[in-house]
Amino acid sequence: MALKPARLQWPEEGTPQSADFDDIYFQRGRGLEESHYVFLEKNRLPGRFAALRESGGGRFRICELGFGTGLNFLLTARLWQASGAAGDLLYAGIEKHPLAQDDLRRVLSFWPELQSYAAPLLAQYPPPLEGFYHLHFPALRARLMLCLGDVADVLPEIAGKFDAWYLDGFAPAKNPAMWDEKLFPLVAARTRGGGTLSTFSAAGAVRRGLGKAGFTVEKVTGFGAKRDMTVARMEGAAETAGAKSVTVIGAGLAGASAAYAAAQKGCDVTVIERRRDCAMETSGNPAGVLYPKLTADRSPMGAFFHGGFFFTRHLAIALGLPSWQPSGLFQQDIDEEMSAWHEKLAASGYWPEEFMRRTDKGMRFPLGGFLSPPELCRRLLDHPKIRVVYGRAVASLDDIDGDALVIAASCGTQNFTETKWLPIVPVRGQMTFLRATAQSKNLAEVLCHDGSLTPAADGLHAAGATFQREDFAAPEERAADDAENLAKLNGYFPQYGFTAEDIAGARAGYRAALPDHLPALGLCPDYAAFSRLLPSRLPGRGKAAEGKFHERLYLATGFGGQGLSGAPLGGEIVASLIDGDILPVPQSVMPYLAPERFILRDIKRGKI
Repeated sequence: MALKPARLQWPEEGTPQSADFDDIYFQRGRGLEESHYVFLEKNRLPGRFAALRESGGGRFRICELGFGTGLNFLLTARLWQASGAAGDLLYAGIEKHPLAQDDLRRVLSFWPELQSYAAPLLAQYPPPLEGFYHLHFPALRARLMLCLGDVADVLPEIAGKFDAWYLDGFAPAKNPAMWDEKLFPLVAARTRGGGTLSTFSAAGAVRRGLGKAGFTVEKVTGFGAKRDMTVARMEGAAETAGAKSVTVIGAGLAGASAAYAAAQKGCDVTVIERRRDCAMETSGNPAGVLYPKLTADRSPMGAFFHGGFFFTRHLAIALGLPSWQPSGLFQQDIDEEMSAWHEKLAASGYWPEEFMRRTDKGMRFPLGGFLSPPELCRRLLDHPKIRVVYGRAVASLDDIDGDALVIAASCGTQNFTETKWLPIVPVRGQMTFLRATAQSKNLAEVLCHDGSLTPAADGLHAAGATFQREDFAAPEERAADDAENLAKLNGYFPQYGFTAEDIAGARAGYRAALPDHLPALGLCPDYAAFSRLLPSRLPGRGKAAEGKFHERLYLATGFGGQGLSGAPLGGEIVASLIDGDILPVPQSVMPYLAPERFILRDIKRGKI
């Protein structure tokens, strides 16, 4: 749902204050020094980062309660870059009242020395809407997982363990919800052995809560006007995650995304593709529309595709993808049902105007756009830790080396003994390319109806695509499909004057869909072993199942027509499972993505 942005007050001296909590974000004139002392120094980050550099790699995970101005993140990312550590930094920040972008820009302008770090943060900063957002900083070898929402709701949804914590909410007396004693056990359960924590607060309730949760707690000298502050440590041996070798079958968008995510985590990756180049199937369409797939309520599908839309959008921005065009997108009301649906969305109050705006004929999505999927695939595969083998068809998984194996082969996923049970539905689609007309050449935004039309690139629009459930076969372009795409387009947008003479070509392919319209992401279950589970032993809806899995085999498939808004996030999910890393989505979403859900469904229905 839409969140209430932070309301700032700007006294004459210019230091922002919270109008809601009557507290300051940082000490006047000393914000940078205060942040460095309280959080970086007291978590011993300079020495820990240097040790990682000396050891030749490693990764580091930090979580902050109270993201605020982003100053702590920017200082941490700068220190990480300067340390020269070879691994990657993941920084999770939880915030219920995010700053409006204009306020954030104004606050960050206080520190000219941080502007090169602030620029990519501002470029990817999301609207005030609940969710997990991933902001990419490739040049810094860092990623920000910005979790917008109430900490009591968000923290239980984060799966994984952190090396350090910043507790940076407003003072406990003014913002007690951020310091509720129920949160401390959640923090402790998500802390690695040897992990640390620091906070400006020296309140006795905070120290007692941390101690009761299992931390060793100490009160130390505070910064500036603050006499005392708190540091804590989780005893136990540090857990290390070494780089693994990963093999990915398939060099389309799903495979390239999984390979890139694994490589970013330090894995040595080999990609095997049966075709002569990457993106030779449906990922090869020259233009792909990036749009948010909305659901009526807070569903797992809505959470996944909402996160996936922003994940891809932010990735395209961070990579500087030349083909990415943030044109915005207009969805036409194609019938009374869709019009009523749009009215319901607009009236819900769930979506901020920055994300969605109702018009008299449809819905406008200002953050949508389009890009070239083949270009994105090539950019993702162009990584020093990725090796691509083209022209090799894999007949048996027994012949594949690696600590982990990812099948990202679209409809070809069913070709293997271990995965032939997966209920993939081939869906044929054809895109039609149209020469720009005098009326269409200045089209500035993507148009969606019962299909889509992109603005012209090099004089050509991409229109389509058809949707046909049929058996998988060698794709061939059909004149009837071009006629269908043209007829639909002219039926909704006749003002652009397209005719059959404007058709400049077409491209057809098969999408791999699954019955519930969500992908299959995660370990591949052993079908025979799972099918022996008794109905009485099955987990409830949305719960993880216990069963036997093929230990090193993972799936990343079944994105259907949502590959652009699903595959990059799907690749990050699979790579995180392989590497034991922080999951990039709420953990309650994961059972709805797990491949074994289809076996469990058939057991419940008596089909097995």
